[in-house]
Amino acid sequence: MSIPDLKQMSTADLDALLAAVSLERAKREPPVAMEQPQKMEAAFDPKWYVSLTGANTILQLRHPGFGWVGYVIPPPSRAALATFLLQHSLMPPTPAAPPPNAPPPAASSGGGTVH
Repeated sequence: MSIPDLKQMSTADLDALLAAVSLERAKREPPVAMEQPQKMEAAFDPKWYVSLTGANTILQLRHPGFGWVGYVIPPPSRAALATFLLQHSLMPPTPAAPPPNAPPPAASSGGGTVH
């Protein structure tokens, strides 16, 4: 199989190729695994868009390589997702680990007056 020289392709050609490949992959067996992978590439803080269509939610996430990826989420899945997102949003942030070999924090006697 010969793969086209991707560096010579325009962004429009790359977008068309991605769309064609993803549509073809969806038709093939075996299907993409339902289990989440142990390692993956992830886009940090992607742009997103949410809307309703009938009873379902449309969720679109922008990936820098794949473009806008859309999902139709039915009410039961939407409720489960909202529950997890709410639970995560209410958790206190995890403090950053101190860098290796960092000096210990200075001792404090506390005290002080609160006015």
